[in-house]
Amino acid sequence: MTVSRSLAQWRWWTGLPFDGDGDIDVPGALVPVHCDTSRDQAVYVEPNVWIRHDVTPCYAPADDEHSTSGTVVAAEDA
Repeated sequence: MTVSRSLAQWRWWTGLPFDGDGDIDVPGALVPVHCDTSRDQAVYVEPNVWIRHDVTPCYAPADDEHSTSGTVVAAEDA
């Protein structure tokens, strides 16, 4: 996620001065906001991390002990 706004907007949102160039630590943000006073702009680029989980299906026991059918469920639910 990227948020690029004027310094006035960032000042209003955060209550911070945004009066110098460079990275500004903003409470609650995952990464610093980069401030560029010559452009009257600050940019926040939040990292986006995707994690892939392999899910191995397993079979839940059937309702009837003599039944051969079962329901496929995620391994975490079994």
